[in-house]
Amino acid sequence: MGSYHRADLEALSSLAEPVRQALYDYVASSDDAVSRDDAAAAVQVSRQVAAHHLDRLAADGLLEVEFRRLTGKTGPGAGRPAKLYRRSEQDHQVSIPPRRYVLAAQILLDAVRFGDLPRETLVWDP
Repeated sequence: MGSYHRADLEALSSLAEPVRQALYDYVASSDDAVSRDDAAAAVQVSRQVAAHHLDRLAADGLLEVEFRRLTGKTGPGAGRPAKLYRRSEQDHQVSIPPRRYVLAAQILLDAVRFGDLPRETLVWDP
């Protein structure tokens, strides 16, 4: 199993936990970044539970984190920026067994280019 495949599988396996899946679904369906408080209220868990699962989803690459002041205040005394979560732009794909589309395309391309019979083309030597 390639390292890219293992990383995707590990990231997606974190969605097996029901609360984590619910939080991911909520964040992924939101148009804007979501605070811990909003996510916790949406799936009816405590803020601490939501924070734990959101941070795990971010560590697994399924969510991205940004920090922003929600009050609009700036400067000293404005408070700590809120930690916000949004769906990651990174794609994760898993197929078991791993599909090798590039290899299949190369075999087809060689068959067309050289006019070989398919059986002869299947013995491909990169």
